[in-house]
Amino acid sequence: MKYAVIIPAYNPDDKFVAFIEILRKNGIFVIAVDDGSRDECESRFQTAEERGCVVIHHDGNKGKGQALRTGFAELIRLNQKGGGFAYAITADCDGQHSYEAIKDVAQAAEASMETQDGPALIIGGRFRDTGEKVPLRSRLGNGFTRGLFRLVTGVAIYDTQTGLRAIPERLFKEMLELKGDRYEYEMNMLLSIKSWGVPYREIPIETIYYDNNAGSHFHAFRDSFLVISQILKFACSSLLSFLLDYVLFLILARFLDYAVAYAAARAASGILNYFLNAKVVFGKMTKGTFLKYFIVWVTILALGSLGGTLIQDVLKLPSLVCKIFVDLPLFCASYFVQKHYVFKK
Repeated sequence: MKYAVIIPAYNPDDKFVAFIEILRKNGIFVIAVDDGSRDECESRFQTAEERGCVVIHHDGNKGKGQALRTGFAELIRLNQKGGGFAYAITADCDGQHSYEAIKDVAQAAEASMETQDGPALIIGGRFRDTGEKVPLRSRLGNGFTRGLFRLVTGVAIYDTQTGLRAIPERLFKEMLELKGDRYEYEMNMLLSIKSWGVPYREIPIETIYYDNNAGSHFHAFRDSFLVISQILKFACSSLLSFLLDYVLFLILARFLDYAVAYAAARAASGILNYFLNAKVVFGKMTKGTFLKYFIVWVTILALGSLGGTLIQDVLKLPSLVCKIFVDLPLFCASYFVQKHYVFKK
């Protein structure tokens, strides 16, 4: 399997050069993106170029997300010229990721190409061990976002903040359209897994920390807020759609038949939910996903409208009570269908 390693670099130290050298000695193609580093770092990028690394310079610090986007754009350009890269592996420039970890992720990526679901997004997960070598801020920060991410999305990923990932070629263009210029870019990638309909796999990796991870450019409060805000956007999208559905239904049910009020409220909330996810949360959703989403939405709409009307006619219950009775089982059914059909891994 042919792959390239993309390294976003901002003010790298000598560990960056050592990392480049070992990758190039093992024949790995490397794209390094200089994200507006200080002038004194220029010699390190020159050394990287001398070792055969492709170096792209930003005219200022644009953030890790934009640096990764630049790397993917270069890889797409190379593939258009016959590069033949099946995967891109993203890695950090501060020496955290070893050559062995790169190999492990690459092997998992190659193995996924032989599966029925096709090439998967591979995540190199850290912190499987809770030893002293893992900085406290890394353990606590990742633990919090891991729990929040799973609560909101239902996706179980142990390390939501790792920079070591293998992205299949079929997602290269998606990487260009993904929102976020800083560390939230990587969280948006995970939030988009379901909408892309690609399988994913997380494997444990060893991470090297120097001076309690002092070389990291992750700013604990600012960047944690950016990362968590993406998850909260996802949650707020569902909450706003839910509120619109019920408030609009309560208003319309006073003047219209149950079925008409139910259909109108669901139509409005469904449209809001889709476009909030597409434009605000994920940045993009595929046409195939939209068609599947629409089919499920219409089916749920029809069942909810008919079911609520029958319950209201037979039991003579208030409209809102009927809607709750109908929506609870339909919510469970909708979740199951979307997980295993619309956003099938």
